[in-house]
Amino acid sequence: MRKFHLVDFAAHYQKGFRNHVVPVTDVPALVENFDHYGCYATYFFFSDEVLSYMSAQAKYSSPSISGYEGKVWAPFFPIDLDHQELTPALEAARLLSSIFIERWSIDPNALQVYFSGAKGFHLMLDTRLFGKLLPSKSLPLIFDAMRRHLAQELPQPLRETLDLTIKDRVRLLRLPNTVHEKSKLNKVILTLDELRRMTVEKVRAHARSRRALALTDETGFVSRVAVGENREAARFYQHIRRQVKTITRKPFAYRFHRPVDLARIEFPCAGAQAIWQSHIEPGQRNNCAIRLASELRLLGLSADETREKLLEWNERNERRFCPLPDDESCEKHVQSSSPALSIVEGDATGKTR
Repeated sequence: MRKFHLVDFAAHYQKGFRNHVVPVTDVPALVENFDHYGCYATYFFFSDEVLSYMSAQAKYSSPSISGYEGKVWAPFFPIDLDHQELTPALEAARLLSSIFIERWSIDPNALQVYFSGAKGFHLMLDTRLFGKLLPSKSLPLIFDAMRRHLAQELPQPLRETLDLTIKDRVRLLRLPNTVHEKSKLNKVILTLDELRRMTVEKVRAHARSRRALALTDETGFVSRVAVGENREAARFYQHIRRQVKTITRKPFAYRFHRPVDLARIEFPCAGAQAIWQSHIEPGQRNNCAIRLASELRLLGLSADETREKLLEWNERNERRFCPLPDDESCEKHVQSSSPALSIVEGDATGKTR
C-alpha cells in the first residue's frame, strides 16, 4: 500500500501537539528530536489526499486533520486494554493473546505486545493475517466492530478493560520506546512468554528503559518479517466486514425522468398521484402541498415550475395559495431540491386568517 504512507505525528513538546502529517519513515527522526518523550502517531495510514484536505481547511483556520473522512489503511489492528489497577488489563491481554495463538493458530511473529507505560497493554495484530486489506473509508468501523466482538470473548469483569474509544481514523497511539508523561515509564515490547509469566511489578520494572524492537521498525508500524494470511483471522475479518457493509449500505438512488408534457403530470408514487388528483380538505392542504412540492422537484421541475403547478393544484381545490410575504422559509422550500411549501388559507377578501 505504497500510496498510504502518511501518518499524523504528535508530541508533547511539539507546537500545536499534532497535525504534523509526515511519511512514516520520518517518524523515528522526529521521536529522536523530541527525546522519546510523549510521542504519538496515528495507527491508520493516509494517502496524499489528506494533505489536500488539510490545505482546504487552512483557508479558514490552521491546517487540521480533524474531520477527515477519506480512505485509510492500517498495517496493524490495535487492541488497547486499560485498567487503573493494571492487573485486570494484564489478564485480558493474556486471554486475548491465547485466543490468537492457540485458537486461531496465528504466526506468533504477527502479534506484537506492548506495555503502554501506564495502565494498560497494546496488542497489535498484523493485518496481513486477515488477507489482502484494502484501503477503505469503512476500515475504522470494521476495526471498531472487531474490538466489540473480541470483547465478548472476555469474562464479564474484564470486558471493561477493552478501550472502545480508539475507533476514529485520526486516533493517536503512543509510539514504542517513548516516555509516558505521567508515569515516566516507557512503552515497551514484551515477548509472549514475558506476558504469560511476568507480574505487574516486573512489567513496570522492564519499562524503566527502552527495549529493542526485533520484528518491526522503530515506529512499531512497519514489519520486518513475512506474515501470511491466517484462515481463522481472515474468516473473522470477512464476517465483520460483511456486517458493516450491510449496516452502512447506501440507499438506492431513484432516478425519475422529467415529464415531457407538464400539462400531464404523473407521479411514480401512487400516494402523490392521489394527492394531485383528489380534492383535499383545508385542514390537510398544507401538509399535502409540502409533499407535492418535494415530489415535483424530484421529477425535475424547476422552482418556478413547481410554484406554478402548486398554484394550479390549489385552484382546483378552490382555495387560494398565499405564502406570507415575510415568511422566507416558504420560498426557501420551493427553491430547495427537497422543498416544503406552506399554503396559507385566505377568506373571500384575500386576507389571511
